[in-house]
Amino acid sequence: MLTHPVRLVLAAYTHFGARGLKGTEMYYFVREAWKKGDLRQVIAISKSRCQYEFDSQLVETLPGESRLISGLGKLKEKVWSGFPARWLGERIFDRYAASRLSGPGGILITTPRLLKTAHKAKALGYTTFLYGSLCHPRYFLQQLHIEQQALGLKNAKQEKGRSLGLARFAAHVESSDYIITISDFAKETYVAQGFPSERIFVAPLGVDLRRFPPTPAPADGRFTYLFVAHLTGTTGILKGLPYLLQAWSELNLENAQLLICGKISQELQELIQRYITKLRNVEFAGPVNDPETYYRKASVFIFPTIAEGFGKVVLEAMASGRPVIATSVPSPVIREGIDGFYVPSREVKALKEKMLYFYNNREEITRMGTTASEQARKFTWERFSKQIADIVAEVAAA
Repeated sequence: MLTHPVRLVLAAYTHFGARGLKGTEMYYFVREAWKKGDLRQVIAISKSRCQYEFDSQLVETLPGESRLISGLGKLKEKVWSGFPARWLGERIFDRYAASRLSGPGGILITTPRLLKTAHKAKALGYTTFLYGSLCHPRYFLQQLHIEQQALGLKNAKQEKGRSLGLARFAAHVESSDYIITISDFAKETYVAQGFPSERIFVAPLGVDLRRFPPTPAPADGRFTYLFVAHLTGTTGILKGLPYLLQAWSELNLENAQLLICGKISQELQELIQRYITKLRNVEFAGPVNDPETYYRKASVFIFPTIAEGFGKVVLEAMASGRPVIATSVPSPVIREGIDGFYVPSREVKALKEKMLYFYNNREEITRMGTTASEQARKFTWERFSKQIADIVAEVAAA
């Protein structure tokens, strides 16, 4: 039992409380602690987008809020595609966050690559947590190299930038006292790289059940397989899209379509061109602001990702009443044969088999979709927030 309040500080390279973005995760990271009176400070890019009830006086932001970070992004988008906007933005924010940190020590949670802030916190006597929302950076880089070699996507300039960012992430891991990950899969990648298992906590993400209520799968019309992902940056290459496109082209199903939602990088657009002559009935919807609309159109959701922390789209699809075919990344959220199926990453044959299973057994879509929505109800944002508060309290009491 704690005899003193937890002094919790969050430093997050995000727009705090921005709905649908990383800001949602960060809000729920500290909501329970805030309600208990244990939250001392939040340092973020901005707070003007916060759409949740919160004491905004606890949030310190970059001068001018997000204008500087947005300006860096526009330079990359409109002037020079190779401009290291994310790398530079994080370095600027890291210096700011470190300058706003003060004693006496408590518990600090940060997003990755905020090394200066983490070092300052250690000097002030803080216990430090790294929010490992991705898998370990060395594992990530290994899988990235495999994909680049297999797909012929090696780019020297991009490779240098990615390596710098991942090296900084790895250094942050090594300097941290504890890590919070969001899946068993992610935890295993940290353990495999030597981080002590007993100092890693797992807290799966939540889903907004009001935004993604269960709906019946379409009873008529074309059978629709849905894939939703942000297909840009380093992580975009590892979403498994080439394997899905290959599986789809080989299946050649009648009265069926593949619906792909998400912004696609130029790198992956060039890759898609390799398959374009073999692809029938594929719709690229581009970036979507209302993914719930596309879940309602779908029969089955597919998530063939290779390396990441979790994939919140899996929970959104399950909450919407759709069975899921996924790699082991979101395990153990999906119950094998109950809410959907797991397939090995990069295994086109296994992916085709499970896609064909649902195509030939339509009644299983209703059965598994129902159990998937029931399973998703266990993973609320409120549950996530309480898990984080319990983790922090456990460490503070040790």
